[in-house]
Amino acid sequence: MKLRILLCVTTAILVPSVCWSSEEYDPLLYPDMAQEEAVPLSEPIPYNESQTLALPKVMSDEDLNFENMDFDSLDAEPPSVSDEEVSQTHLPQASEAEPETETQPSQSQATTTPKVDKNKTLTDNLEAKPASAEGEVVSVPKVDGTWLSKIKDPLLSDDKSSVEQASPSGKEQGKVNLSSLMEKSKTTVKRSNASVFDISGAMLRMSFAQIDETLTRRGFRRTMQKMDIPNFIRWRNEDKCRASGVVGYERLENCVIQMAKKNGYQFIERATYSKFKTREEIEVRFTSTFTNNKAYRISYKSEAATNISGNSQKHIYLRNIKVYDFWKKINQKYGTPDNKDDVIWGLGGNKPYLQAGTGRLVLEDPMLRELDYTRMSREDQKFMNTDLYSF
Repeated sequence: MKLRILLCVTTAILVPSVCWSSEEYDPLLYPDMAQEEAVPLSEPIPYNESQTLALPKVMSDEDLNFENMDFDSLDAEPPSVSDEEVSQTHLPQASEAEPETETQPSQSQATTTPKVDKNKTLTDNLEAKPASAEGEVVSVPKVDGTWLSKIKDPLLSDDKSSVEQASPSGKEQGKVNLSSLMEKSKTTVKRSNASVFDISGAMLRMSFAQIDETLTRRGFRRTMQKMDIPNFIRWRNEDKCRASGVVGYERLENCVIQMAKKNGYQFIERATYSKFKTREEIEVRFTSTFTNNKAYRISYKSEAATNISGNSQKHIYLRNIKVYDFWKKINQKYGTPDNKDDVIWGLGGNKPYLQAGTGRLVLEDPMLRELDYTRMSREDQKFMNTDLYSF
């Protein structure tokens, strides 16, 4: 007993405790009193709508004008106001309730909101006219002629004639008839401008120097070059050489060539280029000097697809691979031909065209050739129309 008292005195001296007073009961010491005063958490706090405060008033320019304000009244004590008056002044009246804004849908709008069918697409749901709960049809904005109709029918244009052509029967409006579109694509006339085509860089209306430089840079070598003179110029020079006393075929031919070269009538009529590694050959034909000696026909020939002879499976396989590779490159460079039966690209008529076959290409400008003939004919008429007739 003495030991316990000694321990208590020592602990009280070493560890002083802080004491305070409280009116609440300790729930551990007085559990009965704590349950009587505790509020159960399961019951919700009652909400009184009358305690809602009014919206804040927006200050105007008059409220910010302090010139006529009585500052002496501010020192006086404010009058006492009861709680009832405060509640009446701050509570909004029923007539002054906040009006419904456009962003808050009304009950009538909520009932007529169209329902979305998950089994349909977006455009079908927008074009549909759902009915409300009362049976009235909901007004939905029209989508005809907008991007919605274009998304639904992308292959149809705005023109009614295209719709009728796509669906000739007229039973299914807005549907695309694929068979009619395929027939229309076959009959559609598509023309390509062959005057801008080239074969290994060589184009129509190029001069001999341009053709020679381009093909040489592509790895071709000139193997043949032929010079020529227009026939009416040749015959005219022969008469002049005989009149000057030239006798013999070789001397007469040499005299004609020298005279034509002196007057500027001799031209390069044809040139041939070859690439021996790939067995390719290009022949270019030129017009006369009356049209500045321009290229009017370019012929290409390749023996890669035809030089494999034999009927074994190996030879047939290799030959088919080379033929397929040839036409694949033709399609990549020139596109789909305008005339698929004859494999011709061009605007038609007397205009430039390109014709292809297995291992060969022909790029020609008939109009340039006709122009050369016309100018030579006019020059011949000028020579013949001399003052021989005096009647």
